[in-house]
Amino acid sequence: MEIIAIKCPNCSGDINLSPGQRMVRCPYCDSVLDIKAEPAEIALEKTKKEFRNIEHIRFDYAKRVQHWKGLTYLYYGLVYLLTIISFLLIDRCRDNSGGYDIGMIIILLLLISFLAIPGIFSYMVPVPPKEVEQPLRLKAGLPAAVRMAVTALLLALAGAFTAYIITEIMGPSAARLQQRAEITVSESED
Repeated sequence: MEIIAIKCPNCSGDINLSPGQRMVRCPYCDSVLDIKAEPAEIALEKTKKEFRNIEHIRFDYAKRVQHWKGLTYLYYGLVYLLTIISFLLIDRCRDNSGGYDIGMIIILLLLISFLAIPGIFSYMVPVPPKEVEQPLRLKAGLPAAVRMAVTALLLALAGAFTAYIITEIMGPSAARLQQRAEITVSESED
């Protein structure tokens, strides 16, 4: 419990006062003080407590926003990485083997995720308390979902481009070399 010191109006002695206390006796002159209006010190202490509470509420909201952003960045990273993996599997396993099928399944799942995940994440946006100012609030709903889907799609395109560069650096796969050899043989027979 916090104690606030005020001055006695009769003798100027220090009086300890608990917040919310309305009657107090001066220990020096035995005057009984009826405190009707809050002294400035009490009002200041109340304001400090309210500010600490508001600061705590804002900090808690900021933590929830950071967690949500971390999840969205994880999603974006997975989209990028899975796009690279799927295109590499498709390129390296062209003979309709299991690797080719896995690559196509990953692409199909990524396409589904462009529609589903941003919609889910846009409604997982933390609800801002009234103590948070408007510019600090995150937007939710359809515009946020569209923005997330477009970002994920752009990252998938970047992943496909990265996979293309990797395949060019690695050189043609055995399946491509065999395919080129078959095309050359069929052209020479004609």
